[in-house]
Formats: sequence, structure tokens, C-alpha cells
Amino acid sequence: MLTILYDGMEKDGFITVLGCNKCGRCDNICPTDALYTENGLVKIDHERCTLCMKCVKVCPIQALAYME
Repeated sequence: MLTILYDGMEKDGFITVLGCNKCGRCDNICPTDALYTENGLVKIDHERCTLCMKCVKVCPIQALAYME
């Protein structure tokens, strides 16, 4: 679990993938290369993820979500 400062507030949580439809919009958006594809589905390396939320914001079906 990560603790970050997001919009001025400290948060504990992680990003999860729920129902990826393989649209590719999140490809290459992660500044820390925490997103990768395995068997055609998006996966997250939680050790690299800084919770910048770029992937969450770009996903058109909210398949990438922040969880506390």
C-alpha cells in the first residue's frame, strides 16, 4: 500500500484493473512504466506506481480505479 499526497490530501491506496476492454488508451501514459500488458490485459506494478492517476483519468470505461 502506498501513501501519497494527492490534491493536497494524504491518501493510502492502490490502482486496480477491473474489466479492461483492451482499448489501449493507457498505453505509454504512465510516467513510471508501472502499467504493462500481460495476455492482452493491463496489469500494474504496484512497486513502481506513484498513484499519479493518469491511467485512471484516461480510461473511458473506468476499468482502472483507485482503491483505498
